[in-house]
Amino acid sequence: AELKYLEAQINPHFLFNTLNAGAQLAMMEGADRTNEYIQKMSEFYRYKIHGDSQETTLEKEIALVDNYIYILNVRFSGEIKYEKEIEALPDIQMPNMILQPVVENAVNHGIRDIDREGVIRLSVCKNDDGVILIRITDNGVGMSARRIEEVLKYEVESGGKGDSNGVGLKNVLSRLELYYGRKDIMKIESEGQDKGTCVSIYLPKEMDL
Repeated sequence: AELKYLEAQINPHFLFNTLNAGAQLAMMEGADRTNEYIQKMSEFYRYKIHGDSQETTLEKEIALVDNYIYILNVRFSGEIKYEKEIEALPDIQMPNMILQPVVENAVNHGIRDIDREGVIRLSVCKNDDGVILIRITDNGVGMSARRIEEVLKYEVESGGKGDSNGVGLKNVLSRLELYYGRKDIMKIESEGQDKGTCVSIYLPKEMDL
């Protein structure tokens, strides 16, 4: 266990040093796009690896999603259309690693295998009660009512296709409920097969945290 702990400390430093060296080499060679790609990867993994703290800000969570989509579009030649509508971006604390797993789920299990352009839309707004509403919507394969119920009841097992959408959403939902101490924190909606999916996350106003 001690050896594993020491390895966990060393590997991230090696990763970042390697990525930074690659970025510097790309910059020296005038490969601006490669430099930007490596920098985005470094920022992405730095956030994930150093996410020891249970809290972060909404702004940082959105920035992580931006980096994630950028990296995917370099890897897959810009196949994902990414839209954002941010009406409110307060400096609000929230659990870390919430939005990116939901977006990853939308990519892997929503739009990856469709025969049209995949679209991921991230919107943030604040309602009259001060609740921050975050919506992550895709135009993918959709979800059945039974599947949605299973996810919200933590009953989905790994589907064997990369990161399971059930496991990913289950993890996100359980951490949100523990952090805020309430159940009405996430809603999943879909009109059915090939109709896309919308995951809504409701962050209570700061005075309730």
